[in-house]
Amino acid sequence: MDNGDPPGVLIAGGGVAALEAALALRALGEGEIHVELLAPEPQFWYRPLAVAEPFGVGEVRHFDLADLAAEAGATFSFGQLVSVDAARHIAYTAPGGAVAYSTLLIACGAAPRPAVDGAVTFRGPADTERIEQLLAEIAVGEVRRVAFAVPAGAVWSLPVYELVLLTAGWLAARGMDDVKLALVTPEVEPLHLFGDEPSAVVRALLEERGVAVHTHSYPAEAREGELLLVGGDVIPADRVVALPRLQGQRIGGVAQTFEGFIPVDPHGRVIGTPDVYAAGDITTFPVKQGGIAAQQAEAAAETIAAAYGVGIEPRPFRPVLRGLLLTGDVPQYLHGELTGGAGTASTEPLWWPPAKIVGRYLAPFLAQLAGTGVAPDPEPGSAVPVEVELDEPGVEQRRDRLVLEAVEEALHDRVVARVGDVMAGDPLVVAPEDTIGEVAERMSFLDVGGALVAEYGRLIGILTSRDMLRALAGRVHSSEARVRQWMTADPIVVSPATTVEAARILMVEHHIHHLPVVEGERPVGMIGMGDVVRAKPMPMKLGLGL
Repeated sequence: MDNGDPPGVLIAGGGVAALEAALALRALGEGEIHVELLAPEPQFWYRPLAVAEPFGVGEVRHFDLADLAAEAGATFSFGQLVSVDAARHIAYTAPGGAVAYSTLLIACGAAPRPAVDGAVTFRGPADTERIEQLLAEIAVGEVRRVAFAVPAGAVWSLPVYELVLLTAGWLAARGMDDVKLALVTPEVEPLHLFGDEPSAVVRALLEERGVAVHTHSYPAEAREGELLLVGGDVIPADRVVALPRLQGQRIGGVAQTFEGFIPVDPHGRVIGTPDVYAAGDITTFPVKQGGIAAQQAEAAAETIAAAYGVGIEPRPFRPVLRGLLLTGDVPQYLHGELTGGAGTASTEPLWWPPAKIVGRYLAPFLAQLAGTGVAPDPEPGSAVPVEVELDEPGVEQRRDRLVLEAVEEALHDRVVARVGDVMAGDPLVVAPEDTIGEVAERMSFLDVGGALVAEYGRLIGILTSRDMLRALAGRVHSSEARVRQWMTADPIVVSPATTVEAARILMVEHHIHHLPVVEGERPVGMIGMGDVVRAKPMPMKLGLGL
């Protein structure tokens, strides 16, 4: 820096990834890299133990972020990142501030959104009272059937297993064997990411406690006395407890998917945006979990430190999944290899300390602050530690693809209009390095509402008039801002053979007005809501449960 100050790294966020990155930079840079934490709230919550609070087997701890930042050798300021001017190295914050940076690490996390209409959404500490209320209703006989549901999309499913197992243990301790519990999940097997044997152990735990397991099932809506599934099937339920679907917050000047997630390379670099990194739940990595977020943050911190002259060889992000499953019973330690489907179960710990959030720097840091000598954990005998190396995560498909498959299956034997019949077959295709000013001129001349973004003939994004408005609100210079920074990355797409009705439902479901049409990965057209409206409507409603 010209004024002699040490290099400045701005970390936007106050969660696991943000703190792990700050601690890693302190250790790697030996105090020579100045770090500032920017977060919209003053406290860090140790959220994973929220599932245990209603049952009296754990307590959610929280720490003052300003104190944590000081302990980590960083400074702290309030603010929410809303836009990035990468060319000028300026981060704009709400409510109207601007912060200069030399390097920016986006670690804002993801926001929980209700995913199952009519259900009790369990987001974390804010919803422990709702679980306590449910237990009270069960205790007085008002509720006799409870379903616990995992929605499709971006979600970490482990907490719902904890909730159902802890509820089963709570019922058993009170001799209430007339209450029926069910678990509904899109997973092919319970916690299948951890491998065959760990999954089998978890299924056995559920069955031993009388929990009805419904795998490969997609919850849609909680109604009077039942849970409706996608496809029309129902499960009897007086109450439904569902996990939220995660969604990344919109940040101007950074390419994000339609769900708000940021694509990054294995070192955490935001593709096409110099000196900007991202880590944690805000990225497109499909497993949204604290330990994974810490590993991403560590990889990004090593790359940043190397760029500032620290003599290390940055290691790419190679995820290892570790999970501590609260059960309220004798602990079982599980390990599995995802790629081979193998796994082992043991009564001995497979790593130490078996904390809920496992971070190389964060776990011992919090343990020291808590005065425990180890990271804060639940009571002994109440958990199942689980660990597995991840290669290509076999996570559930994206919600848009689930919707598309359900509609196509319902219409497979009907004569209906197809996208290829009504689409605009000569779409505006632009390059990711074009300026938004150039693209705006072309969109205006052609009188179109969106442009497809292709790189070497492969569709990588879409830029719409809505994105242009966001760029204008972000105070960028249209002659400098690049398409890559403002496009929607990895957009929802259809093929020419997709039914028009499926395209309509996708647009309504996701609140969008344009869908790229592709053959393979090559863009061949665009279909808009106007094209769908002009097509012949379906003569009857589809019973899809969407």
